[in-house]
Parts: sequence; structure tokens; C-alpha cells
Amino acid sequence: TKKELNHKLCAMKVHLHIFFISCFFLINVYGNNIDQDIIEIASIRFKVLQHGESNRRYIWIHGDEKTALLLLKRLKEKNIGTVFLIDNDKREVVINSNVIDPNRIFSRAGAEKNLIKMNSNTSRSTIDKTLDMLDRDRERFFDRIKPPNSGLLLALHNNLHGYSIHDEIAISNEVSLKNSGHPYHHNFYICTNRDDFNVLSKSPYNVVLQETPPAEDNGSLSCLAVRKGVRYINIETRLGYLSVQTKMLQYIEDHLE
Repeated sequence: TKKELNHKLCAMKVHLHIFFISCFFLINVYGNNIDQDIIEIASIRFKVLQHGESNRRYIWIHGDEKTALLLLKRLKEKNIGTVFLIDNDKREVVINSNVIDPNRIFSRAGAEKNLIKMNSNTSRSTIDKTLDMLDRDRERFFDRIKPPNSGLLLALHNNLHGYSIHDEIAISNEVSLKNSGHPYHHNFYICTNRDDFNVLSKSPYNVVLQETPPAEDNGSLSCLAVRKGVRYINIETRLGYLSVQTKMLQYIEDHLE
């Protein structure tokens, strides 16, 4: 009947209205691409969190480094910029049935060395396939996480065992040591830009400058940042030292453009 037809038309208009409002909301939240809340590199997933507009990018790579994750989650109310969080709760990830350190995937040579080290029983063809997967996605992934307008890419890491600033001194161009004794040698900055190093060397914290590519690329994000000429800083602290890592990040926020 005409009355039933009018009811159906009204219902269609309501549904269309809701649909367009939903689309408008999603575009405003996520931009034109509503799938930007997840990015991947060779099946390794990173959650993308937008905390205001900034030329800074923050990344959390190792899923077992919970102090760094807690700090980044506490910053969600601040206008800090875009945060990338690995969707994983362990240190290593699995690609194509191979275990790999996610901070060794940023060069083919570094990834290959790490795959061989951690997968003694895997075949050469499986390793090559995994490396090809990483090669396919690496440039696109880095283009997504790199900061715009000469901004900063900040990685937050935690250590627990023997790793300290002493492991970085031999491969660094310059070093500023404030306290190299235990446990303070576990807390330090790694930066790839000399101007940033000059500022951070005035801080109360240990700093190393790595502005030239190392002789042996280990596949770390810092090595890729050096090759790409991107300002990169790793804020490294001992696991559980939340107050120290918070202060180190705040020093960057207060003193670096």
C-alpha cells in the first residue's frame, strides 16, 4: 500500500542518514583511509595511535619491554603525535614460521643473520622467502613511520640483562658519559643527529652519537634511520625504571625541536 511504501522510504532515509554520519565520523577520526589504525611489515602488525598533530613519531618494537609501553600509554592525553605499538607480547615475532627479532628486520643483511641465528633447522628457501617478504614491505613501512618535516623518530626500549651503553661505544662516533657504573650504564640515549647529540650531551644522561652507517648493518631501526638521514633517538632504560625513562623523554620534549 501507499502507506507501507512511505514507511519503507522513511526507514531507508534514516538508514542512509546514519550511514553518512558514520562515514563522516570515521573520515574525521582516521583520515581518508579508515584502515590506518593497523600497519604491517611482512605480517608483523603495529597498532597506530594518533595523539594530536606533531612532527614526532614514537615506536615500541619489543613486546616484552613493558616499561616503555606503560610510558607511551600514559602519554595518550598529551599532544605528542603518532605512536606505533607492536601487536605482540613477546620479544620475538614469527614470520613465515621463522622466529626473528623485530629490531633486526630493517635491512636484508641484518634480518638474514638474525634468522640464521634463531632458526637453526629452517631451510635456505624458507629464509629467502622470509627475506623477500621483508624486502617487499620495508620501504612502505618506513615511509609510514618516519616523521615529517625533519621531525624526530623516537624508539623506546628497555633492557634487563647485560646490555648497556658499553655495547654501543665501539660503534659510535662520539660519546657523552655521565655515569657509566651499574645500574646507570643501562640508561642512555642513542641518536643519529649531531645537533641532537650536542643538546642531549648537556643532559644528566649518557648519550652516544651514531651518525654514520656501521661497518656491519645489524638490521636495527637506528641503522636504517642513519642510512635514510632521519633524526632518530632511542631512549633506552633498564626494565622497570619508569621514572627514569619518563624524565629522559621529558628532557627531549623540553629541549629538542
